[in-house]
Amino acid sequence: MWLTTALIRHYLPLVADYNKHLQDFLAHLQKSGRYSAHTFESYARDLKRFAAYLAEQRFPEVGSAETNKILLRAYLGRLHDQKIANRSIARFLSALATFQKFLTEHKADKRLLFDLPTIKYSRKLAPFLSPGQVHDVLDSKPADKIDRFRLLRDLTMLEFLYSSGLRRAELVGITMASLDLERSVVTVFGKGSKERTVPLGMPAMDSCRRYLEVRKEQLEKDETESDFLFINNRGEQLSVRSVNRIVHAYGLKAGMRVTPHMLRHSFATHLLDNGADIRAIQEMLGHEALSTTQVYTHITAARLKDAYKKAHPRA
Repeated sequence: MWLTTALIRHYLPLVADYNKHLQDFLAHLQKSGRYSAHTFESYARDLKRFAAYLAEQRFPEVGSAETNKILLRAYLGRLHDQKIANRSIARFLSALATFQKFLTEHKADKRLLFDLPTIKYSRKLAPFLSPGQVHDVLDSKPADKIDRFRLLRDLTMLEFLYSSGLRRAELVGITMASLDLERSVVTVFGKGSKERTVPLGMPAMDSCRRYLEVRKEQLEKDETESDFLFINNRGEQLSVRSVNRIVHAYGLKAGMRVTPHMLRHSFATHLLDNGADIRAIQEMLGHEALSTTQVYTHITAARLKDAYKKAHPRA
């Protein structure tokens, strides 16, 4: 679309305002600490892509309710044509809704508000391991020449992930002060920097006590100090990427593709299968909404239905 000089003068300030407001919003979001780094990065990426889309359209009447509706519908159509999953589109709309709330509260700029539709998506059943598969992973050893420090550290990490359903970032953020050996609990900071205390099972605690001995020896050998429980062989805090790599290696050795999140899902599923209260599971997982935890009831229901079909003569 070719624009006259007058129309360009009308349009470009709106695009500039959108981008300025977006930068202010992202700074506000990061400062608030309400969202995880992953959610923040996803929101920033989604909204910047939409900003780039608006910039390339150059609609002369952007800012009117009708034109904004056309713009958003066209953009959603583009995402659909690109075979973007409904779940990802719903995340974009959630990001846009949060941004628009910020605009309304802080900027009072109604020219850049969009009437948001509701996108429905089917929630996928989270992948998880059976208890036997978990044991296979915990019993595996990915390298024949792995030293005792790394072996005990890795085993303790795996036990913690399965014993308490911790997220990766929560795991690497555990400090020595947050670990209570007497009570067999650990205090972690989840999404939005929300603090919660989660229990640890006896195998996890036994492994941890053995690991603490070699951890002390490792730090003394390197003449370093660290407040973090899980460290690398230089005495530094272990990274999330390292956790991914280690869990993947142990899974492969056991003949499976395993991620830290699968151990978290397995933790919740096995608790529910054995009669744990769903609200207790919600609290241990650090879910803000019960609906997030209820996906595990669908997993259990699906397994029961499958077992019924296989076993009942008139299923």
